Amino acid sequence: MSRIKLILLLTLFVLTVSCNVHTFTFGEGPSEGYSKIIKQNNYALGLVSDKVSITEYINNEKNYSLTVKQTFIDSVLSLLSFGLYTPTSIIIEK
Repeated sequence: MSRIKLILLLTLFVLTVSCNVHTFTFGEGPSEGYSKIIKQNNYALGLVSDKVSITEYINNEKNYSLTVKQTFIDSVLSLLSFGLYTPTSIIIEK
């Protein structure tokens, strides 16, 4: 019986892990090969978030892309905190 519970728990975990990825491309898109990952801290199921300053990385750039996603580690942290802390990753590529 415990094996069935474990399988159900793992299935529930896989189904609840977010796979949303939002990519925004500006201009021609990235061409330099530069990549920077910034963490955004969200609290209370994402209703409250810290300010993240990406302008210092994209200042006066015309060709770049932004990808906002929740990685597997971000999902695990969110699950372990019961949604009180839900980080997301912002990837800047130039």
